[in-house]
Amino acid sequence: MKKVLSTIAAMVFLNGCASSVTTGEKVFITPSDSAHLSNCEMLGQVQVDASIVGLWDRNQQAMEIKNRLRDAAAERYPNADTVTHSDLNVGAWSAPDAQAMGTVFKCFTPA
Repeated sequence: MKKVLSTIAAMVFLNGCASSVTTGEKVFITPSDSAHLSNCEMLGQVQVDASIVGLWDRNQQAMEIKNRLRDAAAERYPNADTVTHSDLNVGAWSAPDAQAMGTVFKCFTPA
């Protein structure tokens, strides 16, 4: 029984650490200077909490912030399919800014 409980606890811990996109699966994320944005309709902006605890690798930090932007865009703008991100300021020796901004667009029409 101890072994089963410790296995379940480890799985819950690892799952909590993993970055995942939930509601934003359909939203494409791109830098704000992307060329394809010229044909898009701007829907608005989103802001997310970018303070990350437990993700020390800067690539993990950047990915988590992007995933949060995608989710926020999909939740606030149901027709959104693209979100751009501001400079994430994820450095080798510093944590990212406390907030990250994104601009939300509708770029693609359904086939």
